[in-house]
Amino acid sequence: MTFFDQVFRDVEQFVKVEDAEEEICELYSVYYSNSGSERQSLVDSSKTEVEVEIKGGLRTIELTIGQNPNINSEKGQTGAVLWNSSIVLSEYLARRTLSGWNLAEANVVELGSGCGLVGIAMHRLGARRVVLTDQARLMKLLSRNAERNRIARQAGNSGKRKAGRCPTVGTLLATEYDWGRAPEDPRILEAAPVDVVVVSDCVYHETVVPLLVRTLQTVCGSRRDVPVVALVGQELRSDVVHQVFIEALLKSFVLYRVPVHPSVDRSYALYAMWLR
Repeated sequence: MTFFDQVFRDVEQFVKVEDAEEEICELYSVYYSNSGSERQSLVDSSKTEVEVEIKGGLRTIELTIGQNPNINSEKGQTGAVLWNSSIVLSEYLARRTLSGWNLAEANVVELGSGCGLVGIAMHRLGARRVVLTDQARLMKLLSRNAERNRIARQAGNSGKRKAGRCPTVGTLLATEYDWGRAPEDPRILEAAPVDVVVVSDCVYHETVVPLLVRTLQTVCGSRRDVPVVALVGQELRSDVVHQVFIEALLKSFVLYRVPVHPSVDRSYALYAMWLR
């Protein structure tokens, strides 16, 4: 069963999004009615290294993630530290592996990986191949995080594995990808057919929207035999920016909002989509 088939099988649990204004009204009427103090930070963005536990799957996944707060303080840079949505999306995926989603045959591309948490979590959840991508200046940080959290290839099955590690060892790599054009590195799209694209908290300003949507179109349009699923997690911040993003997506994607949990849905939105 393809990854699309697994997701589509659960589509009745999702909320189909057909009008951007209605979607924003529904999301932000709840968001603005809540006190901002209700949303707690799930990570410490001031540290250069954090220990992260992804819970909800068969085992807790323990990761050591490096950050660079200095880069993140520069104008226009947001990807050098962890954001809450990456935790939310990773734990949702961990839970879904217990309820029917099998990542063993999935080839994954993460866009705007930043520190790489979601893609690394999918690697540890058993994905066959994960390609982490971001801008050139984040490659050192991203590659180091991939290396330190990659499942070690072992001869035989002797010895204990760390919590969250799967018996099947997939591929995990990091490479540069500038949004808005076809990727230069053939490992992103040409080495293996993409099954799923993941994006977490990459839309902070409306100027980013056209580039991200164009890139999603490129990656999701890279194969014709089955639809490529994109999973996008977004923390609720600006209703204006969020509406611009949804309007752009609806022009070319079938779009569903995926309910996670009432406590989560007040502050975050998770979407599943594929090209029309």
